[in-house]
Amino acid sequence: MSIPPFSIFSAISELFVTAAVFYMVRLNWTRRPFPLPLFIGVALFEAFVNVVYMARRASHAAVGTDVISPTMKILFAAHGMLSLLAYLVFVILAVFAWQDQRAGRFYFRDRPALTWAFLAVWTVSVGSGEVLFALRYLVQR
Repeated sequence: MSIPPFSIFSAISELFVTAAVFYMVRLNWTRRPFPLPLFIGVALFEAFVNVVYMARRASHAAVGTDVISPTMKILFAAHGMLSLLAYLVFVILAVFAWQDQRAGRFYFRDRPALTWAFLAVWTVSVGSGEVLFALRYLVQR
């Protein structure tokens, strides 16, 4: 089985998206200007590339085009739900951070528990996606 190019692109791009998310949080944490253009670019990229990719893969698995075991279906579904949640929380928190900074406050710095919890969920979401990619295309040959 060959690895679909879109799957490779999505797995690699997710690492760059994660770097950008951590960079945005770090800038806000260190009281630097919030990178609104970067946020908009990352949010749109995630919505139009990675969320669409996951929906496409889920639909293939659901109709039987992409044959995977029931266990893998459950893992993919759990990963997809966690990833969607992490994405939505990212968008909401980033909008709050941008609004707070305009008022002279630093959202992530002022909420360390929320910030670290968000980063942990984001990391688990991306990490689980990378592990599932490896299991699906590199281990199950």
